[in-house]
Amino acid sequence: MPSILIIGAERGLGLGLAETLHARGWDVTGTARPGVDTNALKAVARVAHVDVTRADQIEPLRSDIEGVFDVIFLVAGIYGPLHNSVTEATDSEFAEIMLTNCFGPIRLAHRLLDRLAPNGTLAVMSSHRGSIALNTEPGLKLDLYRASKVALNMLARTIHADNPRLTVLSIHPGWAATAMGTLDGTVEAEISVQESVERMAQVLTAHRGNGQNLYLDWKGRSLPW
Repeated sequence: MPSILIIGAERGLGLGLAETLHARGWDVTGTARPGVDTNALKAVARVAHVDVTRADQIEPLRSDIEGVFDVIFLVAGIYGPLHNSVTEATDSEFAEIMLTNCFGPIRLAHRLLDRLAPNGTLAVMSSHRGSIALNTEPGLKLDLYRASKVALNMLARTIHADNPRLTVLSIHPGWAATAMGTLDGTVEAEISVQESVERMAQVLTAHRGNGQNLYLDWKGRSLPW
C-alpha cells in the first residue's frame, strides 16, 4: 500500500486527491490550515495541521506525522490579487503570493525530506503558467502567478539536483473547477475537479520512484520549462 502526505488537503484539488487515492488503496495523510473544517478530509485520511506560510508550524507538523511516505505532494497555493499585474502589485501582494506558492512550500519540503522514502517522490502543484517557453500570450495579466510557479519549479528542481535518488514532479492540474480555478465562480473552468485528480493520480502512479525531475500536465504530457 503506497503512502502519501498531501500538504493542503482540506478542499479543492488537495481534498480530491486524498479521496481518489484513498479509494485506490493508498494510505493517506493530509494537512489543513489550523481552524478550518476537516470533516471531509477525516473520512479518507489522517489529518495534521500546517500553514505553509508559517515557519513556526513546521516542527509541530513534524511531531504530528508518523513514519515515512512514498510520496509527499505540496498542493497549497493561491491565485493572488485579481489584477495579477507586476505594475499594479503592492509589496505585500507580491510577498504573499511568493511566500504561499513558492518559498513556504519549498521550505517545508526541505524540512520533510527525512520523512520521504529513500527512493520517494516529491510532487509540487505547478501550472503550465510556470513555463517560460509557453509564455507567449500577449496581454494576459498573470504576472504574479506565473512568477510564483516559475520559482516553484526552479526550487523543486534544485531539490532534485541535491537529492538525485528522489523523483521530483512539477504537475499542472489543468484548469479545474475549484474556487481558485474559477475565481470563486466568476469564470468557467475547462475540466472538473474529479477529472483533474483522477488523471493526476495516474501520473503519480506512472512516475513515482523513477528518479527523474519531470514537468508534466494532468494527462502525463511533458511541458517545456
